[in-house]
Amino acid sequence: MSAEHIADSLQADIIAGRYQPGAELKQGEIAERFKVSRIPIRDALQLLAARGLIDLVPNRRARVISLTRDEIREIYDIRVLLECNCLATAIDQMRDTDLERISAAFRHSSIDAETANWSDGDWAFHKALYLPSGKARQIGMIDQLRQTCRIHISGYSILPDQTAQWLKDHQDIVDACHTRDSERATRVLKLHIEAAGKTLLDAIL
Repeated sequence: MSAEHIADSLQADIIAGRYQPGAELKQGEIAERFKVSRIPIRDALQLLAARGLIDLVPNRRARVISLTRDEIREIYDIRVLLECNCLATAIDQMRDTDLERISAAFRHSSIDAETANWSDGDWAFHKALYLPSGKARQIGMIDQLRQTCRIHISGYSILPDQTAQWLKDHQDIVDACHTRDSERATRVLKLHIEAAGKTLLDAIL
């Protein structure tokens, strides 16, 4: 089994909350689980560290990232800047096919909102919003930041309790995209991201 396959499996576990923030990933246990030597495990952990999902310490221990409250605030501040900029740029570039894709992603995310797949559906919707911007690197950065947030959301077993409001935000953004109202769309998105950050911070007091 390749190191990349092992890393992908562990990444899925981390994002799903099977490892809490700060939890140690023990090489021996992982090697036994995947029935391999420790060499591909060490390589897999290096891949996870490069993806920003774990921290490797000098004694070769690996721990799932665990952010302070200030670090979480900073990440959400960065997300506001990157995502609002991406959306504003995207709206100027949107064609009818993009709007159809966004509307479809919104419908799917609304269905997923009440299930365990809510986060995947949410990202699929936001990604559909940002793709017309053509800013592939920026979207990649947003994806990585959202994964960091998701690790903490899942790790602390935080379930969305404002689903109705968040879906309304999504609908308002879709409507603003159809009318090419960039100012309204980015205003709603900013409040939307800030509310998500507050929900996480309130839950880990």
